[in-house]
Amino acid sequence: MNTALYTVFHLNLAFSSIEKEQHVEVVERCYWPLLKIAELGIPVGLELTAYTLECINTVAPAWIEQFKALLQSGHCELIASGDSQIIGPLIPAEVNSANLKLGQDSYQRLLGVLPKVAYLNEQAVSAGLLDVYIDAGFEAVVVEWDNPFSHNPDWQKELLMQPQSLKSASGRHIKVIWNHAIAFQKFQRYVHGELTLEDYLQYLLKVLKPDTVAFPVYGSDAEVFDFRPGRYHTEAEQISGEWQRVEQLFVTLDAMDNYCWRLPSKLLAKKADTLSLPLTNAHYPVSVKKQAKYNITRWALSGRNDLLLNSICYRKLAELKSQQNTDDECWRCLCRLWASDLRTHLTQTRYDALTLTKMASVAPTFAAWHDDKDLRVHYDEARRRLEVQTPKIRLILNGNRGLAIETLAFASHNFEAVVGTLSHGHFDHISYGADFYSNHLLLERFRDRDRVADLNRVEYQLGEQDGCLVIYCRQALNSGAVVKWYRLEDERLYTGFHFEETCRPEASVRLGFMTLLDCQQRAWYQTRLGGYEDEFFQITHDMDQGAPISSIVSSSSALGATAGAICFGNQFKGIRIDWDPARCAALPMISSKKIDEQYLNRLWFSLTEADETLKPNGQLLDFEICISPVVLDTDSPKSNTYLKEETCT
Repeated sequence: MNTALYTVFHLNLAFSSIEKEQHVEVVERCYWPLLKIAELGIPVGLELTAYTLECINTVAPAWIEQFKALLQSGHCELIASGDSQIIGPLIPAEVNSANLKLGQDSYQRLLGVLPKVAYLNEQAVSAGLLDVYIDAGFEAVVVEWDNPFSHNPDWQKELLMQPQSLKSASGRHIKVIWNHAIAFQKFQRYVHGELTLEDYLQYLLKVLKPDTVAFPVYGSDAEVFDFRPGRYHTEAEQISGEWQRVEQLFVTLDAMDNYCWRLPSKLLAKKADTLSLPLTNAHYPVSVKKQAKYNITRWALSGRNDLLLNSICYRKLAELKSQQNTDDECWRCLCRLWASDLRTHLTQTRYDALTLTKMASVAPTFAAWHDDKDLRVHYDEARRRLEVQTPKIRLILNGNRGLAIETLAFASHNFEAVVGTLSHGHFDHISYGADFYSNHLLLERFRDRDRVADLNRVEYQLGEQDGCLVIYCRQALNSGAVVKWYRLEDERLYTGFHFEETCRPEASVRLGFMTLLDCQQRAWYQTRLGGYEDEFFQITHDMDQGAPISSIVSSSSALGATAGAICFGNQFKGIRIDWDPARCAALPMISSKKIDEQYLNRLWFSLTEADETLKPNGQLLDFEICISPVVLDTDSPKSNTYLKEETCT
C-alpha cells in the first residue's frame, strides 16, 4: 500500500514582522515557487486568509490568476482559514462565525471556489470552536496532532496514520486531517540545510509504518523558505536555493514506489471507521501548535499591548451587536483588528499605524456610608478582621493582608463559605507551608527580580455606591498605588482593582485569586472557549496553568472565557465570576494540586504574562469582577448545567 503524502502551506502576508513594503518580495520569493511545484504535477495544499489573498491580488494579480487556473485543473487546493488569522478560543463565537463567512465569500469572489477543509488558525482549537466550523459547513479541519496526542494518554499513535473525526462541545462530529509539528519542523530543517536529502528520507522510513494511510509532510509557514520574516536575531540574512531543495525532495518522493502525493481533501475518503475523538480535557481545554511556549497567552497578555487591543476588540463587538444594521465591512474590520499577528512580533511601524486610544483610568469614588438596619458591620480590633453580614452575604476581610477575603458565604449555600483563605499550617507539608489568600494582587517583575503583593496591613474605609455598601482601601506599592474595593449588592459581591500607575510593567500581573475552602475534592470549572456553548470540565489530576515554561515564558496556559464568565467550584457548590472584557480582557487561570489526601484548588486572573513577544509600555487596565453563587445541577443530562442563583450585570 502506498502512503499518501500531503502538504498544507500556510501563506500569511499579515505576518507580524513583515512590513507591507515587503509583500512584493515575499510573493516573488515564497509564493511563486509554490505554484511552480504544483505545475510539476505535485499536488499541494495552500492555506491563506482572505486578507492575504487580497494583498497578493494588489501586488501580483498574475499570481492570483495562475493559482485560480491550478485550482481548476486540480493541481493544488485551497484550504480555508477565514478572512483573518484570528485565535478562535480567545474570541467570541459571533466573530469566529463572521470570520469564516467573510473568508468563504472572498474565496468565492476572487478564486471561484468554496473550500470544504479549513486550517485552524495557529492550530488553536477547543471543542466549542469545532461547532463553529461545523455550523459554517466545513467537512473537515486541519489540526496539529502532537499536542492533542500528548494531552490524551488513551490515544494510540496509530491514529496519526489516517484521517479521524473529532467530537465537538455539542456532541457533533467533524473530520480531521492531521498536521504534525515534528514532521514540519523536520522538513524545515531539511530545507534550511541542517539535514541532507538522505537524512530526511531516512526520517520518513523511520516514522512511516507499512500500514500508514496518509502522512503530513508539511503544514506551516511558506515565508520561511528563501526569506526570513525577521522575528529572531538568529535568522540568516542571505539565503537562496531553499525552494530548489523543496522541489528536489518532492520530485524524489514522487518517483518512489511507496509514496504518492495527494491533495488534502482527497484523504477524507480514507477516514478511519472509528469513534470520534474528544480533543480536549480539563487540563488542556485548548490545544495550540508546537512546543509549550506557544500557549494562548501569547495572543492575549503579552506583545506590545495585547490586553488593551483585545479589550478594544470586545468593545467594538459590543457596539456592533447594539446596532440595528451592520454590514460585512464592519465585521471585516473587527476580524482584522483581532488578527493574531498584531499581538506577537509586530513591528513598531505597524503598531503605530493601529493608532490605539488608551482607555481612561478613573479612580473610583464613593459617597459617605449611612447605617442600614439590614446590614451588620463589625470590626474585630484584635484580629483586624472586618465582618459584614447582609440577608444574602456573609463576608470577612483581613485588615492585616490588604482586605483579602477570609471567608465568603452566600444564602444560596446555606451560608457555608465556598472561597476564602487557607491559613498557614492547613496543609501539613513544608512545600505548602504558606497562607493561600483570596482576592489579592501579585506581580512578579522580571527586570526588578522581585515580587509585589497587596497583602499589607491596611485601614479600611466604608462608602456607598448606588445605595450599596462599599468597603475599600488604598495601598502604595513599589509598582504604584492600588485601590481595592468591594460592593455588596443582593447576593452578588462586586470587587475591583484600580491602578494609579497605568503603564504595564514587564511582569506577570495576577489578581482576583479565588481559593476553594473545601479541600476534599478536585475542582470543576465551566466557561466558553470560542464556541456558542459553555464547556464543563472536571479536573482529575494536578494542573497549574500559571506554571512557567521557562525563565522567559511565565505561564503554561489560560482560559479564553470568551463570554466574560466562568464557574468554579467542587462537589455541588461553586461561584460564578462575571466581568466585562470590553473594559479589561483579562484571562482566568486555574490550578489544582493534591497535597497528601487534600486538594488545593485555585482560580485567578492575569492581566500580563511574559514571553519573547512582551514589549514595554503597554497599558495596565483596571479590573472588576462580580461573584455570585452557583449550584451544580446533577439532573442535567450533560452534567454541565448550573442553577445560577444570581446573574451579574
